[in-house]
Amino acid sequence: MAIYKSCEWIENGIDFDVGIYGSNIMMCCYVSCPGGGNIMLRTDYNGEPIDWDKFWRIKNSYREIQKSGQTIDKCKDCVYLQTKDWSEENHIKSVIFDHFTACNCDCVYCYTHENKEKYNSIKSYNVLNIVKDMHEKGILQRGQIGFGGGEPTILPEFDDLLNYLLDNGYDNINVPTSGIRYSAVLERGVSEGKVRVLCSLDCGCRETFKKIKNIDAFDKVIENLKKYAKAQKYYENVNSKYIICPGINDNVDEGQKWMSVCKTIGINALTISMETIWMKTHRYNNDNSGMYKFVKFMLENGKALFKYCIPENNVLQFIKAVETNYS
Repeated sequence: MAIYKSCEWIENGIDFDVGIYGSNIMMCCYVSCPGGGNIMLRTDYNGEPIDWDKFWRIKNSYREIQKSGQTIDKCKDCVYLQTKDWSEENHIKSVIFDHFTACNCDCVYCYTHENKEKYNSIKSYNVLNIVKDMHEKGILQRGQIGFGGGEPTILPEFDDLLNYLLDNGYDNINVPTSGIRYSAVLERGVSEGKVRVLCSLDCGCRETFKKIKNIDAFDKVIENLKKYAKAQKYYENVNSKYIICPGINDNVDEGQKWMSVCKTIGINALTISMETIWMKTHRYNNDNSGMYKFVKFMLENGKALFKYCIPENNVLQFIKAVETNYS
């Protein structure tokens, strides 16, 4: 063990990714830090067996940069970096399944709008056999597991993958979902207290939902979230997310409607986020006072009214940038 500045993903993380840069294995999926993220550990990956010795040689080369007192260029100023006593063990404790882009809605803030034709043509690959390999070899250990990319519940192997993880004792599993498709295995996961469902509701009414999601499914989502909330073992197992979209839902009235709906259907955990492209291009603007006040309003009221309310990384980056400019 040694004390140095690093993060859980540099030390013990893996991101199975697919996107405009191809099919890759990456360090993490956090791309909103000033350094840009997107550290490639392997390119042109499509679900085949992994040479773990080679994998750890590459990964440990980044660990050595951190141990030397420097910071990996792409990780500079990331809020997840912390100085602590790291174990330096070659285990995977943080996993993101980000290997798919297919979705059942079309959110205005979705990263796929950068190149819709390209993303619509991307095919996912299977990861269940790799997960089994990691588990059987003792590489995968309990920590944090998440899904990203598109809509997890429409993945062909989603039910088998999540059931395998649950059957083998893994917990702290985060599944972001549109909420449009009901999933029995998600209900199982929240009822056992092992899965955290994160649904970007982003609003409190049908009209705003259609503007953001480009689909009329607000009532269906509310119905499914109510089922998950009723089944959850702990209050944080079902989380409603509000991604702030400038010009659409960045107003107090919509924020209050969202909180009211969440209370009504039994949700007690909230997450506040921001539309990433806007945040990247505007966070250092001289006049972000209006957005800053709204972000603070959402966080303060969420924390006052609910048991759990946190900002995502991009919100922390925005607040830091604004407060730095004001100081």
